[in-house]
Amino acid sequence: MRLKKHIRVIVVDDSPLALTAICSFLKTQSEIELVGTANDGFELLEMAEKLKPDLVITDLHMPRMSGLECTLLLHNILPATRVIVFTELDSPLAGLVCLEAGADGCVLKDHMSEKLFVAIQRLFPWLAEAPRSWRNTA
Repeated sequence: MRLKKHIRVIVVDDSPLALTAICSFLKTQSEIELVGTANDGFELLEMAEKLKPDLVITDLHMPRMSGLECTLLLHNILPATRVIVFTELDSPLAGLVCLEAGADGCVLKDHMSEKLFVAIQRLFPWLAEAPRSWRNTA
């Protein structure tokens, strides 16, 4: 039995192209409710206090405030909000640094289409019971 019908998500990236691509993918998932987008960590923190997302998907490298910095601050404001960081850095160290900052997952941008839904499903296990298979959309 599912306790929630939708996962409320905010996506954060300073690249309009990346932001559009991630949001387009998320909009194909019936269990996702995209509640906002932000261009950096400052915008995210302002938005998150009002919208109280279940999940934030943020880029690692952004101007003004990085994904790591906003992850640390977000957990002080909304400790129940889950965070997935995505990056272009293909290094185990990058993933470790993200997890140490409080992120719940780290996904390479090059593998976003096949790995993002897996990371989300790991954080929200009830998705496995969803009637529509996420694997068919990747």
